[in-house]
Amino acid sequence: MVEMGVYNEKQREYDKEDFESLLSNIPAGVIIENESFEIEYMNEFMTRIFGNRVGKKCYELFAGRNNPCNPCPVDTIVKQGTGIFRYTTAGRDGGFYEIIASPLHHPDGSLSIIEIVRDITEQQKLDQMKNDFIHVVAHEMRTPLAAVIGFGDLLSLHSENLTDKQKYYIESIKNNSYKLKQLIDDLLDLSYLDAGMLKLEYDSVHLYEIVSEVLARRQLLIAEKNHEIDINISPALIIECDRQRITRVMENIIFNAIYYTDIDGKIRITAADHGDHILVSVSDNGIGISETDMPRIFDRFYMVDSSLTRHCDRIGVGLTMAKGYIELHGGEMWADSEIGMGSTFYFTLPKCKMNDDKHDCCRRDPCM
Repeated sequence: MVEMGVYNEKQREYDKEDFESLLSNIPAGVIIENESFEIEYMNEFMTRIFGNRVGKKCYELFAGRNNPCNPCPVDTIVKQGTGIFRYTTAGRDGGFYEIIASPLHHPDGSLSIIEIVRDITEQQKLDQMKNDFIHVVAHEMRTPLAAVIGFGDLLSLHSENLTDKQKYYIESIKNNSYKLKQLIDDLLDLSYLDAGMLKLEYDSVHLYEIVSEVLARRQLLIAEKNHEIDINISPALIIECDRQRITRVMENIIFNAIYYTDIDGKIRITAADHGDHILVSVSDNGIGISETDMPRIFDRFYMVDSSLTRHCDRIGVGLTMAKGYIELHGGEMWADSEIGMGSTFYFTLPKCKMNDDKHDCCRRDPCM
């Protein structure tokens, strides 16, 4: 029994050395911190940048602060029990870093937090170049498209002497040019969201009216599929929001519910009043989303690849923008789904306009 105890102790020591050897050779920074924010370990990658600072408080070293950062991976994992915590932060050196943190449980029951730090400065630069390109192209497309829309409307106004086929062609030009305009507007809004330049125009809005307008625009498709629509929203419910952006949010998630639900399907739209905020949900009993696709449904340009889906004239930014609009209002957006069982999309919205001093989450201090 004694020998076994010695053997186990040696084995644990060997595992620790092997573990640290592995961490010291990976091409990324690794930090291990305890529940008191003290650094217990730094691999060679981090030591080359900051020197050996084991024993110091992480926020003192990386952010030059006297208190924990916001967001703080240690605080989040310890207090909220989060299994994994991922975020991107700007460093004091002008670079950008992706930090992935997770709990590290020790045999004695204590808890540490291990953080993997990856330099994504070049990736951020490439993303910025891509966003700038999209912004410029979208702007340049607006001018010729305005001419197409204008002359299409002019033709429509003077179409009384045209044949039915000619009128059909004019309507086709108008419909498709307006679709293209919406795609361009989406791309521009996406670039403004990325740059933090999108400004909200607040107004007092009846959410029931927005939902009714969106459903009215999709009435033909709803009738074609014979969907049952259940709306559980009080007509008296008023929120302060950007009407245009919240309408776009509802258009995206309601359209998806209609489009990906087969004939005789059921769609339920609800809004629950929780005092200072509302919780909105759109549920369907459609084809659902696979467990593999779920983590990426809010990624830009990501289209779910399924044999059950049909061609749709969209580019995969609708949910990305919807989530961006909701977060800009100070809310959250998420979804639940299962293949063959349908999907439910949720979002929260403050009922009143948030004051600037409440947007602390938008002015997070860098941790690097």
